[in-house]
Amino acid sequence: PQLAPQEERVCEIEEHYNLNLALDMMIEKNHRDLRDAVVRNKVIFGPQGRIIILTGPNLGGKTTYLQAVGLTHILAQAGLYVPGTKAHFSPVDNIYTHFPIEEQFDKGTGRLGDEAKRFHKIFAQATRHSLMLLNESLSSTSPNESLYLAQDIVRILRLMGVRAIFVTHLHELAARVNELNAETLGDSKIISMVASLIEEESIDAPDLPLKRSYKVVPSPPMGCSYAKELAHKYGVSFEQLRTLLNDRGI
Repeated sequence: PQLAPQEERVCEIEEHYNLNLALDMMIEKNHRDLRDAVVRNKVIFGPQGRIIILTGPNLGGKTTYLQAVGLTHILAQAGLYVPGTKAHFSPVDNIYTHFPIEEQFDKGTGRLGDEAKRFHKIFAQATRHSLMLLNESLSSTSPNESLYLAQDIVRILRLMGVRAIFVTHLHELAARVNELNAETLGDSKIISMVASLIEEESIDAPDLPLKRSYKVVPSPPMGCSYAKELAHKYGVSFEQLRTLLNDRGI
């Protein structure tokens, strides 16, 4: 990888993939040719967007993408080869992660309180040269409260100027990126990206498993469309269930 000045706060990787996933497929699943087995993505942090709100369906590769970015930064800054065909980095001074952990009842803070304390610790140390990887943070409370808290966190990320990826099911948060950018000063633009659009033909075929692309692309959030499509695929939409009950004489 080529290193850029730290002040530029950029990261560009072509044909990027999760090294742990590739190793697992080679060793555990005995894949010897990974060219078609491992999906590769483009990673870009820079003036066009440094804070990524990443949404998408369950099991769509969001966490795998998040982990890959962190692992690759570590490899690059250790002077090692990185997974991809081309890479251009500004070094980060720290990588901060905020992942769900099991609730520890002896703390007496509850899961949300624990999440908040961990966030406070991160913001007490992070700088504009840091990388933050947030995986479904603030999901331990109601959707309304989660959205309220997440908006404040994202606005602070923009104010600081960090690079960050926020994996979330809060589609409303991703839908508000333009407003959040307008409301808060800063040169870290917030953008929306979506992981793993489900291929339409697999939705229309009840007997086939869902086909996921595992591609991560700039896009507005998909909202609840997947839920509706999946409900129809598996016969649990309102109309389908009403017909089923009618057929049963209920």
